[in-house]
Amino acid sequence: MVRKNLILADEDEQYLRELRCEFMEKAPQLNLNTFTNKEKLYQFLNENGKADILVVDEKMVDPTLTNLSNSMTRIVLSFSMEPIENFEIIKKYQRMDSLLDAVMLRYAQESGTLEAIRGNSSTRMVAFYSPAGGTGKTTLALALASGATKSGLNTLYLNLEEIDSVKQSFMPTTGCLSDLFLALKTKGMQVGIKLKECVGIEPNAGFSYISGVESISEYEEISGDEIKKLMEAVREMSIYDLVILDLASSFTEKTRMAMGESDMIFVPVNNTENSIQKLMRLLSEANLHGKYDSLFDKMILVANRVGQEGIHIPSEIANKIPCCTSIMTSSVFSRWSDIFKTGDALIPIITPLVQCVKNEGSSI
Repeated sequence: MVRKNLILADEDEQYLRELRCEFMEKAPQLNLNTFTNKEKLYQFLNENGKADILVVDEKMVDPTLTNLSNSMTRIVLSFSMEPIENFEIIKKYQRMDSLLDAVMLRYAQESGTLEAIRGNSSTRMVAFYSPAGGTGKTTLALALASGATKSGLNTLYLNLEEIDSVKQSFMPTTGCLSDLFLALKTKGMQVGIKLKECVGIEPNAGFSYISGVESISEYEEISGDEIKKLMEAVREMSIYDLVILDLASSFTEKTRMAMGESDMIFVPVNNTENSIQKLMRLLSEANLHGKYDSLFDKMILVANRVGQEGIHIPSEIANKIPCCTSIMTSSVFSRWSDIFKTGDALIPIITPLVQCVKNEGSSI
């Protein structure tokens, strides 16, 4: 890893010390130089003249500093948030991990490389898929996103349904899937950087997410190969421990490609005739076409909304797809927005799925 040189400059010694500690701990890819004195900063720049990133308090910006730093990514830490020519403005008093993310994202945008924002996580991708609607697929996907985050996994939730069913449950993010799809089609544009620009954080549950497409017609222009490239870009970033793909119930090329890129596929099933019959129909198709075997090998059943009577899973299904857990009917899942606020009440319900992910598909 090639280390980048970053300069931190602020007259507030205590603030600078805290900022330095955060950067040293969270960004080992950086060489840091810190200054509380403007003249010493000038001297350093005159004698060395080399730095990749300059992060400076707004009160220290002047024409001399601007001239000495013209080859760098220049960032101002601002309280006033007044624009300064040739400098990117970042809010000074915010969580320091968010501030660090903003600094590194700005450098990635200017340099056009993921190097500054790439993490070191071994990303696992988990898809939720059911050929039948109404099985609780999205509910369980959101519950796993919340529960996995509470268990310490850095989690990204991606809704890839053609008609996004969760739009009203989230605040809009700064960018959306439309921006990612455009990046996939634009030569020279880094999809990973665009992803980092677009993500938001669900304020109660803490997982990351991205708003859906601006128009459902955009899916007509997206190929399975482009879905694959999107998944590859997410993996390449190595930021997230877990990526949850909430897929449409169709069995299209795009859906199959997303499942193919997944490490495991949770398939919710309940006692409704539609749920059982559609899954049986899908399995019969698999018996006719061996090309789908790799997808079925990744599938794990989740018996969902199980009442006192239990659930009967036909042997044709049970012999082909293992089951990892049964989830009882619960008021915790009454509304999606409530899932994000349930706190510890969610943990015992969703723990079997979290453990299944961590244990790479162990089943009961």
